[in-house]
Amino acid sequence: MASILINETSKVSKLVTSPDGCKIFAEGVGNLEGPTIILVHGLGSSTVVFNNFFKDDRLLSKFYLVRYDMRSHGRSGRPVDQSDYSSPKFAADFVAVVEGFNRQKPYLLGWQGNIPSSNNIHLATVATDVCTHCPAGYLSGIIYISPLPYIGAIMKDLGKESLKNLRPRLLSQDVAGALKARIDFVDSTINDCNASNWDDRLLWVGAFSHLNANDVLNAMSRQQDPEPLLAAGRGGLKLLHLYGDADKQLDNTVVEAQISQHFINKKVVVIKGGGHALFYEFQGQVVEEVLAFVTK
Repeated sequence: MASILINETSKVSKLVTSPDGCKIFAEGVGNLEGPTIILVHGLGSSTVVFNNFFKDDRLLSKFYLVRYDMRSHGRSGRPVDQSDYSSPKFAADFVAVVEGFNRQKPYLLGWQGNIPSSNNIHLATVATDVCTHCPAGYLSGIIYISPLPYIGAIMKDLGKESLKNLRPRLLSQDVAGALKARIDFVDSTINDCNASNWDDRLLWVGAFSHLNANDVLNAMSRQQDPEPLLAAGRGGLKLLHLYGDADKQLDNTVVEAQISQHFINKKVVVIKGGGHALFYEFQGQVVEEVLAFVTK
């Protein structure tokens, strides 16, 4: 069998158009003959958080990776009305990306940076949108990394103390205060921030600083119905749930308990010392789990 050589020149970047006209920036790279994994970032980030995955030969030799900026993030369109941030539109964005790269039956890998609050306004996960608005069997599986799987009662207990006051600060019109909130948010995702990853920290902060207060509010304001996601789990949709036991943002045992009640075909992996950006600080272990899950 011929070896597969992946390099930067094989990466494809494009703008795809969602049905409502919103332009979605997306990139693909890897083995076109392999299964597809769509990488979905969380609140305030962008495709840049997956830079290391896009250079990992273990992934690129086996899979075709696609990453995209969610609406109002990165290089994607930024509609101004909250009505443009409904669950069907997020699902449509995902489908537009899948079709834009001519892929089928993708795996969805979702990492969620979330702001739990008491008034049920959150950024929820794209997996729930897809399970709600796409045909059954559209996904081959879900890979959750430190996730918020859906909006519901779990939100009351999910967020840790470091997130309690971030929501109003992120929505502040005070420039200095809003920037400090974005820095604090990013710093709570990376447990070991040092000279070796300082450039990445600045890149992540820059990605969040691209969002103004209205962008953040819109991204945090859509409503979801979790039942289609849970029904898919009861029906056998594959799930890999990865989290670290040192996550500064979320109490992931709450999510595990909720998932365990519904997903019958799942694997849960807890990485000792892992923080919220588990895929970044423990890339090797996460990649090994993804390889085993998708190729099983």
